[in-house]
Amino acid sequence: MAPPDPLTPEQQQVLELTRLAGLNIRDDVFVILLELMQSDATPMLVLQVLRSLAGVTPQCSPPATASSRSSLSGRFA
Repeated sequence: MAPPDPLTPEQQQVLELTRLAGLNIRDDVFVILLELMQSDATPMLVLQVLRSLAGVTPQCSPPATASSRSSLSGRFA
């Protein structure tokens, strides 16, 4: 397998920012996330990739319904 391309200066700055924010992330995972974001991947796809990389099985939870979303939004309005 070929070694990964070095990060661009802009990518290095974003990686440094994520680490300063307290997120310790490997360079290779960071590059994968950048590629997903640049390709307009859905948040669910990003979550699935992160779970796969972490070896975490997804939790089964029912999707939020319109009524539960509206009741939550009223609390924060």
